[in-house]
Amino acid sequence: MALENKVNPVSRRLETWKEIAAYFGRDERTVKRWETSRGLPVRRLPGTTGARVYAYEQELANWMHRNAGADGVAEPVAMAEPDSVLAPATPPPASTFQPKLVWLGLVGVLAILGTIGFFLRPSAPMAHQPTRAAAALYQAGLYEWQTRTPGGLALAAADFKRAIGRDPHYAQAYAGLADCYNLMREYTTMPPQQAYPLAKDAAEHAVALDPSLGEAHASLAFVDFYWSRDQSHARQEFQKALALQPRNATIHHWYATFLMTVRDFPSALSEIEKAQALDPESTAILADKGLILYTAGRRAEATALLQRLEQAQPNFMSPHVYLASFAFDRGDDKNFLYELATAAAEKHDASASLVASAGAQGLGSAGRSGMLKAMLAVQERLYMQRDVSAYDVARTFAHLGDAEDAIIYLKASLSRHETDNIAIGIDPAFNALRKNADFNALVQQAGLKPSSA
Repeated sequence: MALENKVNPVSRRLETWKEIAAYFGRDERTVKRWETSRGLPVRRLPGTTGARVYAYEQELANWMHRNAGADGVAEPVAMAEPDSVLAPATPPPASTFQPKLVWLGLVGVLAILGTIGFFLRPSAPMAHQPTRAAAALYQAGLYEWQTRTPGGLALAAADFKRAIGRDPHYAQAYAGLADCYNLMREYTTMPPQQAYPLAKDAAEHAVALDPSLGEAHASLAFVDFYWSRDQSHARQEFQKALALQPRNATIHHWYATFLMTVRDFPSALSEIEKAQALDPESTAILADKGLILYTAGRRAEATALLQRLEQAQPNFMSPHVYLASFAFDRGDDKNFLYELATAAAEKHDASASLVASAGAQGLGSAGRSGMLKAMLAVQERLYMQRDVSAYDVARTFAHLGDAEDAIIYLKASLSRHETDNIAIGIDPAFNALRKNADFNALVQQAGLKPSSA
């Protein structure tokens, strides 16, 4: 399945029966039946035996509009929806059961008295059933969210908002929106100070509507850790999420990266293996498995995994980011710059592209030292414009062997509440500083446990 999603949503092409079925929130057998019985607009590649199919979203949306309500067909998704959808999170009214006691004669009295406590207990609220239109929009949002591209995440957020607009009691749609914002601060240029409060608001709406929704608790845990730096509460929310939904791959995945960041590598590896077993086709899980393997010391295995993933999915950003860090760590400057530039292009990050370009020029003229100094000059200028984080500047100073300036910029990063300094405890750029008392004090300030490794 292609992960890149950069085309206009009205002409986005779905490449397989699986993608077409996911668009409607149905199984493959159903949409195949719709093709033969109701004229679902599915196309076939010329010169194939008929198994290779594709479809365009706009044509599917138009078809839904014509067939809405027929044979279980969802209502159309390509309709205007309000942008503001975070309505008060009031749960739908619970159903109640009012038992009627019937005189059954003297023999039945004892039986009634013995079971009366059962009948008088209030019944549990019925699970909320979203409208068909909202469910179709939610399924479309899930597919787009998985792309981890700027365009895909924007489409996903729009679809989750439309789903909420159609059904304000749809807790899963709120959780999906929260997860979009949690990823936007990483895969797009949306600032963390904008993304995380939006994620927290949406996740809290989801929990208020359905406290038993594990994925909503995982969304809250994500914000608690990476934004609020409340490690204890984040762990509690992750564990609650897993207790509620033990077979949710995303919860295991995000808990694994949390455990990696707090340096519990054996548990992180165990959780990422569980996530992969539950969703073996997820490229995001595979990429983060590579990162966890690397931080746990299994570097050759990690690099090989990510290189294979990069070849299979060249437009997926995470392998490029991780391989850039690995190359930087081992002094492979040419590959570092290639991966850095590729990741910047995928993220549409002009500042990172400028840094990579400067590094390439510096490497060509004066080797590794020239590369680092050229990058630093651009980073310091962009830092003054708040287009580059203090944490990134600190990393470059650390690679130059300038511990004093690296610590100065790390202090600035913490004072600015930058989110990327959450990696300070595992970032190989700072390995030479791990026995420095000032550095370890900053690790503790970041809400992490210092290490002398």
